[in-house]
Amino acid sequence: MNFIAKILILLLFFLSQQQHKDPLYYNKQGKPSSKGIDTYISKNHDNLIAEYEYRIDTLYDVYLFTENLDETGDLGNFYLPDYIVINNKERYVEYEYKNLTKYQQIVMPHMAKTVKGVLFHELTHVYFNQTLILAKQEGLSVSPEYGTIRLFPNPGSRFGADFIEEGVCEYVVYYLKECSPINEVPIPNTAEELTDKNNRVKFVYWYSSYFLKDFLDEKGLKEGIKILITNKPPSYDEILNPQRYFDRLK
Repeated sequence: MNFIAKILILLLFFLSQQQHKDPLYYNKQGKPSSKGIDTYISKNHDNLIAEYEYRIDTLYDVYLFTENLDETGDLGNFYLPDYIVINNKERYVEYEYKNLTKYQQIVMPHMAKTVKGVLFHELTHVYFNQTLILAKQEGLSVSPEYGTIRLFPNPGSRFGADFIEEGVCEYVVYYLKECSPINEVPIPNTAEELTDKNNRVKFVYWYSSYFLKDFLDEKGLKEGIKILITNKPPSYDEILNPQRYFDRLK
């Protein structure tokens, strides 16, 4: 798809958002308002967690809050062990993916996020770390690159662990159909391209979910996470050549 076609699709999508909506929840551009985001999270706190638990698995003691995160550029943050903050700035296309029309879902680019999609990504960080804690309690040997404290001088180890955790979180959002599919998966060719900070969203979030999809589809989320965290995270070379990584997993 060429650049002009992409621009036209984005224009059509955002024009389709311009419709009359409850002013409490939406701004004049038809997007979730800051006040609406605060209300959505505070009002639906328990129901959103309950839905995640019903569709994925049990979570323990999760607390959700909203605040302005634009200084960091993040849509959401997870603070160990169980504290989640969602950005309440007006940067989302909708509250939930199902609220979009079928047409909007088709033309919406993967980079456009919903409040619920970002929340489910952050809830998966909680689930990932709770699964890690339970694995240790079961006597499993968790690779030290994963966990609450990562004091490893090897940048490849840190990158690999981050790549896996973010990939699991993005996989869940896609699995639960809380985002649009990635029509053209970005695939890195070199370690330099992979680790370029300007490519972080493309590779640490988008490519990582694609990297893990077949494995997690086969193993299931909980068992898959256990296998991932009890093996060393992938090296740069293994991220570029996935089969080498998955062939060594035990």
